[in-house]
Formats: sequence, C-alpha cells, structure tokens
Amino acid sequence: MPKQQADALGRGAVATPSLPSSRLADLVLRWYAVVLRVLRDELPAGVAQAWGDQLVRRGMLGMALIGVGSLTPAFLPPDAPIVRTLHLQWLSTGAGRFSATLVLVAGMALLVDAWLRMRPREGSARLHRYTWLLWSLPVLLAPPLFSRDAYSYAAQGRIVGLGLNPYEVGPVYVTGEFQQYRDQVDPMWLFTPAPYGPLALQLQHAIVFVTGDNAYLAALAMRLPALASVALLAFTLPRLARRFGVSADRALWLGVFNPLVMMHLVGGAHGDAMMIALVSLALLLAARGQLFWASATIALSANFKQTAVLALIGVVGLAMQADTGPRSKAAKFVRAGVVHGGVAAATFTLLTAVSGLGWGWIPNLAVPASLRSLLSPPTLLGTALEGLLRISGVPDSWVAAAVPRVQTLGMLVGLVVIALIAWRVGPRRPVFASAAVLLVLCASGPVVHPWYLLWGGVLLAACRIGERTVEAMVWVTLFFACYGTVDATVSNGTWALGVTAAAWLLVKMVRRHREGDTGDADGDGPGENRGLLDGFGRLSGLDDRRTPSRSRTAHTIIS
Repeated sequence: MPKQQADALGRGAVATPSLPSSRLADLVLRWYAVVLRVLRDELPAGVAQAWGDQLVRRGMLGMALIGVGSLTPAFLPPDAPIVRTLHLQWLSTGAGRFSATLVLVAGMALLVDAWLRMRPREGSARLHRYTWLLWSLPVLLAPPLFSRDAYSYAAQGRIVGLGLNPYEVGPVYVTGEFQQYRDQVDPMWLFTPAPYGPLALQLQHAIVFVTGDNAYLAALAMRLPALASVALLAFTLPRLARRFGVSADRALWLGVFNPLVMMHLVGGAHGDAMMIALVSLALLLAARGQLFWASATIALSANFKQTAVLALIGVVGLAMQADTGPRSKAAKFVRAGVVHGGVAAATFTLLTAVSGLGWGWIPNLAVPASLRSLLSPPTLLGTALEGLLRISGVPDSWVAAAVPRVQTLGMLVGLVVIALIAWRVGPRRPVFASAAVLLVLCASGPVVHPWYLLWGGVLLAACRIGERTVEAMVWVTLFFACYGTVDATVSNGTWALGVTAAAWLLVKMVRRHREGDTGDADGDGPGENRGLLDGFGRLSGLDDRRTPSRSRTAHTIIS
C-alpha cells in the first residue's frame, strides 16, 4: 500500500465506502501502516515534547506519589507478595498508613492541578497526545488503584484455566495450589459468577497463563490491555473529533488524560477501557463510511462489556446520513437498524462461539446490582424512600420493596429516554447520541461506579458541546477525583484527612471559578490563582517560570 494512502488515513482524509470482506486485508494493512508511522515517527518526538513541559512533569510526579501512596490496605489484598518482598509491613500500621495516605492525597492534588492548568491551546495536539503515556508510567507497577476488580479478573481467568464455567461459579471455587487467586479477591465478590463478555474472560485467562500462575502479577498485568486501550483512544478520539469540527486538543484533554481515565482505566485496570476504546474506533470507522466494520467493531466491544451495544445507535445514525435515497426517516431508521444491527448480532454470535464460553453472562448481568450504590440516582432515591417508610411505621414488606421498585422505575425511564435519543438525536448527531445513551444508562442503572461515567463521557469529549457542558464535565471530574481520594482514605482509616483534602481542593476550584484567571501558569500574575502544592513543584525542580501562560478556568475551554 502506498505511504501516501497511510498518511491520508492518519490525517482522517479518506472516506471509504462500506467494505466487503474481500477488502479486509487491505484495511488491516492500511491501519498497520498508520500505527507503524506513529510508533516510528511521532512517538519519540511526541514523548520528548511532552516531557519538556513542566506541567506534564508535575502531573507525572502526582501519579508517582499516587503509586507510592497505594502501598496500603486500601489497595493491596491481605498478605500481598509485594509487602513481604519489599518489607513494607510498616505501611499497614498507624503512622505508616497515615504517611502513605498523605502522599496519595498530595499526588492526587498535583495531578488534578496539572490537568486543570493544561487547557487546550494552539499547537498542543502532539504534546497532549502523549501526556497520558508519561502519566501512566509511574503506576505501571503499582497495585490496582481505587478498585479491587483486577484481582477478580485474575481469579476469573484462573477459573477459565481450570476448565470451570465462570458464568456458573465464583472465585471461591479456586482452591488448592491456586488459592492465592481467591485470597486476593474482595470478599464481596467471592461467590458471584462473572458478568463480563466472553472475550474479556478469555483475555483474562490469557494473562493468567502468561504470568505463570502468580496471582498478584496477573492482577498487575490486567493493566496492559487497559494501557493499550488508552493508546487506541488517544489515536482515535482526536480523529473522531476533527471529523465533526471539534478541537482535537480539547478531546484529548477531556477524554484521554482526564484524571478519571488515569485513576480508573489505567490505574484501576478496568475492562471498561477496552470497551470504550473499541467504541471510539467503531464510530471513527462509521464516520469514514466503513459501516460494515463499524458494526462488527461494536460487536467486538460488546464482547468485552455488553453495554457497548448501545453505541450502535451512532452507527445507525451515520448510516442514515449516508443514505441519500428518497426513503422517509422511519424507513431509513428501520433499514439501517436491521442491516447494522444484524451485522453486529451475527458478529457477536460468531465471537461468542469462538470463545467457547457461551451465553451464561445473561443471567449474571444483575450481579453488580447486588451492591447498593448511593452514587446511582434511583438507588439514592429508593434508599431515601426506604428510610421515610421505615420511620413512618408501614409494614416491612413495603420498606423492603422501596429500593428495587425505584430502581426498576429508573431503568424504565432510562429506556424510554434512550429510545427518544435514538430516534430524535441519533440521525442528526450520531456520536453525541451514542455518548448520551451510555450516560443515560449509567445514570438510570442501579449501580454507578466513577469509571462508568467514562462510557459516554469520553465520547462526549469528541462532540460539539457548549461551554457550560464542558464546565459541567470539569466539575464532575473534580467531584469524582475527590470521591476516589476520600474513599481511599476511609479504607485506610484516615477519613478525616481525605475529607479535609477534598474540601480544600473544591474550595480552591470554586475560588478560581469565581475570580477568573489573571495570573500566569505558576500564579505570578495579579490574580491569586496559585496552583495546588506549588511548593512541591519548586522543591522537585518542576517549577519552570518560562512556561507560557495558560488559563485554567473552565470558562476558557471552548470547542
């Protein structure tokens, strides 16, 4: 394939019509050429340029402190090998645990501060594209952060290796010489079977096999597919944004090296990373006219996490835009839905058959709902109603029914809203519709974890949205960054430290929001907007006064 074609594809200049299977090899070769060019030509220069920016180094220091502060019971399983090997038992005691938690909080403050300062600006696309990579490096060998799901992934991979059905048995069945996998799983999930797609489980099995039956190392290695997923996201999201006239810089800033991506997709090694990255790739393929492969990629994504199937709404919307025939909107909607829904269903069925694990995940979709999550609006309302009913003296059966009934109502409302978005918004703003339905599913579901917001939030970063929406995304990021920090401090028995730090961080952000930004990047101007923990930056040699001024307040971030 000519190099000019590969370069054109990398710039997003090629619009290929729907491809028959005979052109699969050509498509693969073209993407291979683009990836090769990025690794050979762009990566070294991009990393060097990113490292030259003091704010990137400040965020990297923040991630390093988070990695150091993670060596506590908040993140490590009991009797973790790394504790014995490095003689870190003292970090589990009062003074050691408090010190590590303080380092963790300082690291989070540095990370958030660096991110807020690095607003999009002219000519920063290459720098921003590789910031996520430098920020990821300090935590590659850290324990899974802000969640213990990676330990469950390792146990599920071991279950597949034992020839058991992960859709029928939980980690408690991993015994004997492999009991180390069971021992590091959160007790809450010991008896629960896997709710994930079959390819996710086979990937977990492959990682367990490669790591040689070392349970802790297998959990750490779950970060590798997450890292590859963020790399794919950094490649596809800016190109998707440019397709719709949106700043690639802003898409990278909001959707790739966002603190929540760093904390949960990279740090937490969540399988959601693969789903989000493949959905972004699918929508990019659809925007370029490669609708068949877009539908197949949605199916591939759903084989990792089933919620990805909702992003098919965006593919259908793009197919409707490409349909220039005289058919009515309803006819185009039905035709595109049947064709591309059929391609996705056939691909999903084929991949499931190849995986050899079957469809046992269907009854397990309710497994996450066994946790009462007050971050979920329906669950929060149901819990409040439950409390009111309990103090009013109504029968216990009414009290017990409050939460599940409100959760069911929330799901029904969510499904109605999703249908309206698919019909009214999908044909006009396909990518926005995909982001919106994923966010609606998250908000209406019975359980919400901070990384669930990234399902649609990352895609929203590539959409044409208003200044207030960007502002809202910034505040949501800040809230959940504070939430994760407080949650970790509570787990370490130092909740007062976390609450104090979160309150201080929010007060600083409110002051910036109200006063605007009249100072330079290090707070030397007339404004009071000095960064969080600037002293850390000066002590570490990261305080470069020559860095160009960058306004940090969300008011200045526009499409």
